[in-house]
Amino acid sequence: MVTKKTTPPKKKAPPSKGSAGSKKSVSPKKAAPRKKPAPAKKKGTTRKKKQSQTQGRLGDRIVTIMTTSFFVVFGLFVAYVLLHPQSVEKVPESVSAPPKKVLPLKIAKFEKPDFEIFPAEQILSRRAAATPRAAKTAPPDTRILPKDERPVVAIIIDDFGYDMDLAKRFLALDAKLTCAVLPHSVYYKQIALLARKEGHEVMLHQPMEPNEYPLIDPGPGALLSVMTPDERIQQLNANIDLIPGICGVNNHMGSKTTTMSDEMNQIFTVLKKRGLFFIDSRTTAATLSQSSARLFKVPFAERDVFLDHVRKESEIRAQIEHLVNIAEVHGKALGIGHPYEVTYQVLKKALPDMKKRVRLIPASEIVEVF
Repeated sequence: MVTKKTTPPKKKAPPSKGSAGSKKSVSPKKAAPRKKPAPAKKKGTTRKKKQSQTQGRLGDRIVTIMTTSFFVVFGLFVAYVLLHPQSVEKVPESVSAPPKKVLPLKIAKFEKPDFEIFPAEQILSRRAAATPRAAKTAPPDTRILPKDERPVVAIIIDDFGYDMDLAKRFLALDAKLTCAVLPHSVYYKQIALLARKEGHEVMLHQPMEPNEYPLIDPGPGALLSVMTPDERIQQLNANIDLIPGICGVNNHMGSKTTTMSDEMNQIFTVLKKRGLFFIDSRTTAATLSQSSARLFKVPFAERDVFLDHVRKESEIRAQIEHLVNIAEVHGKALGIGHPYEVTYQVLKKALPDMKKRVRLIPASEIVEVF
């Protein structure tokens, strides 16, 4: 049996896309329209624009900072003026007027300061106010009284501490003087020891705040109104401990401090505790020192005469005569002088006649408890 070879049927080729016999005809795709390219930006123009914007913002910041700083500084200045009115100096009315003398706060080691200031008119004590001045043409009274009948006079020399040579000459005078020594002065210790050796009493000449402060500075160790009570008491105790052998205290300046009741009471608590007397230099008529002395039962006296209120020989002689007159009327008087050359010369000449009329005593013998 003969088998016939069968050939596999030929696969029909797929109709071509472009043939007309295809069922669906494919339409060609439309080309998309091209976009016009944007014009290229110039690099230089962009950079300049950015720089101008940065500079504008920086300028605004600088203006803001300067404005804020101005108002802050102005506000601080206004606050300072309101809180410190005394620090603003007044413009002098006339250009030719001499400037006011301002004492330095710090004193050179060997510089003698001109600390003492006096009011335009003398502040009289009760005894001095009740004693008329003797006529300048009247001859001095040279009567020699028995020693036990002579009135008594105490003379205090203030401001010791800056001139050792002049201090030695005062201490060599034949008279019972009382030396008031400034604390923290150059020769305070040497003068205090020498005075005691020569038989003179020593006092602390305590600086206190004057009405003219801070234009006038009372010097190192001063008691000021801005201090707290503890600071004031501590400063006074330190000054007392500084000068050896003192028996009392008197005020240096203090036209403000001596009018303040609380401050003076604090001072007198220290004096009471330390067993010291107080002598009021009377730099103001409004002083309250005697009231505090009476309250604390501290031995007390007040100055009758400033011997050298005016540094002229004739004036000092007249003041010494007035001091003796007060003693002759009231039985006692207290005078205060200063270590000036003219004071020393006048006092040296006047002592022989003074001792015929009065008895010179240390300050401790003229104080009393009220």
